[in-house]
Amino acid sequence: MAALLKVAVMAICWASLEGFTLTRSPKFTACPHVKASCGAARPQPLSGARGFVCKQISEMDPKQGGVCDGAARRYWQGMNERNIDYALEQFSEEIFFQDMMFPEPITSKEGLRAHFTTCLDGFPEGLLFVIDEISRDGGDGCCGAYWHCETPEGKAFPFSRGLSFYKCDEEGKLVFAREIPEPSTKPGPAGLAFAKFGSFMMQFIPESVTFPKI
Repeated sequence: MAALLKVAVMAICWASLEGFTLTRSPKFTACPHVKASCGAARPQPLSGARGFVCKQISEMDPKQGGVCDGAARRYWQGMNERNIDYALEQFSEEIFFQDMMFPEPITSKEGLRAHFTTCLDGFPEGLLFVIDEISRDGGDGCCGAYWHCETPEGKAFPFSRGLSFYKCDEEGKLVFAREIPEPSTKPGPAGLAFAKFGSFMMQFIPESVTFPKI
């Protein structure tokens, strides 16, 4: 229900963007260990495709980056091109994929295909994922990124920022992914009060009831 509500809000915002200019997130000086990807890129139309691709991702030689961040870039490129097969090529058969908008993790490539199809069908036409910064795999097979979405005209899309963390196996395939999209509702202090109340209520929950750590 929460996911459907967010998609509905995004669709309404998409329809109301005409005539308004939404600014990007402010740019910060990157950490020396972080490699900028394509935060300033404008979407380039793809011949015969629904979506748009970030030019700087598509022209980047994967060999110049690390193993994991290269796989993550190619995955996002596939999503921007609406090429699910190419996106899935970057994942291992033993995938553990968490989209924190959804209640359950995905543990198979068949499930991941269905998830990507659902997401792309629900996204507004031409919506582009833009990687603002991505850390370079330093040899441990891990990388992190923060990103946002844009319209084909380069306008930042509301409630579309997010964080991701990825792990690769020895073959350079993504085996773990956690994606945390920006919430469309921001409770602020009320959320902290709810968390405090939840902490108090934990003492009444039987020990047999557990919650996932990963």
